[in-house]
Amino acid sequence: MKRISILVLSVIAAGFVSLGVAQEFDWRRFEGTEIRFMMNQHPFTDFLAPLVPEFEEMTGIDVTLETFPEDQFRQRRLLEASSGAETLDGYMIMPGQVGAQYLGADWVRYLDDFIADPTLTNPDLDLEDFFAGAMSTFENEAGIFGLPLQIESSLLFYRSDLFAEAGLEGPPETMDELREYAAALHSDDVAGFAMRGQGAAATSQIVNLLYSFGGQWLNEDGTSALDSPESVAALEFYADLLRNYGPPGPANLHWPEVTSLYAQGQVAMIFDANVFRSIMEDPEQSIDAVRENTLYAPLPAGPAGSVPAVLVWGLSVNHASENPEAAWYFIQWALSKENQVETLLSGVPAARTSSWENEEFQQTAPPSWIEGSQTSFQAGQPDWNPPVTAVPEVRDAYGQAIVAALQGQDAAEALRQAKQEIDRVLEREQ
Repeated sequence: MKRISILVLSVIAAGFVSLGVAQEFDWRRFEGTEIRFMMNQHPFTDFLAPLVPEFEEMTGIDVTLETFPEDQFRQRRLLEASSGAETLDGYMIMPGQVGAQYLGADWVRYLDDFIADPTLTNPDLDLEDFFAGAMSTFENEAGIFGLPLQIESSLLFYRSDLFAEAGLEGPPETMDELREYAAALHSDDVAGFAMRGQGAAATSQIVNLLYSFGGQWLNEDGTSALDSPESVAALEFYADLLRNYGPPGPANLHWPEVTSLYAQGQVAMIFDANVFRSIMEDPEQSIDAVRENTLYAPLPAGPAGSVPAVLVWGLSVNHASENPEAAWYFIQWALSKENQVETLLSGVPAARTSSWENEEFQQTAPPSWIEGSQTSFQAGQPDWNPPVTAVPEVRDAYGQAIVAALQGQDAAEALRQAKQEIDRVLEREQ
């Protein structure tokens, strides 16, 4: 299928409405249909499940949501999608985790024909309302294969009081400034900067530096690009920053350690997922100085600019579904503007821009967090994981290079070895 842009699809839909072809959307077109969605045990599922009866009453479509813990969810979804189960109509999916596998095996249905049909797509859907970084996760050359329900990115968390004491104004805007700020803030009592360093777990954060230094996961020929000069420069910068201005043992840091050190006042700046704002605002987890003085900023710009990665969950239609149109109705309703506002108010970072403009929400979060998050969502690069099937193996190889660099080994040599291992893994995939 030739890819049709969101803008073109929106114009087509608007044209039908303006000509009077679809004056009122028929939500009851598939009354009596039964559909089944497989869902991850996730805050979004907790939010959505009690509302399903409203959809059933509006449409006459009976919905079964099957919810499982994440590991079990991934296994069961893989089993049913790969077996061509016709009774599985849709599911939650994170393209950054399994996109290469599911798209490569044609287990996801493209939706462009539904979107272009005004009898199947509610004119209020407004695809352009989704953050660009979120929507791009569900698009490729063949078309649109789902819609995003939430988007996360990482931000710089920093202590404004410590900045003032050190004579620093505002957050660092470049990687060079980040290093200068870390040096100025670093002391025997407080580390200047912290970030994940624990092997594979660190890859989801260092990828932000990889992109911002001009690196990529893969070359055009499908081989690993992690030995490129840009990738080497990113890892050298990262390792130098953490070895010189980070807390002791940076290779042992996962997100619980990073956020705890900051929340307890032992680090002046951290870079990690924006959702961890809740930790900094929790009196049981953070000290007063952190709660009262934490501000947020987007990723500082590297040689290639500020290119954050985004993590996106969404909903897709199963390729073998017997009722794909009814499943598409459910997705439109679940991710409507009204539901996305309530999604955000429930604590899940919704994927629509209009949700973040809601007055009630704007009164609940720091302006710097809202602004920094929105900036990252619009600029986000969807491949926070390597765009391959063997994600764990590639992350493990990259993680070993990260640990080696943190331990003082040559970054270029560590990445050369990682590339060799990754290329062996990718060759086995073919």
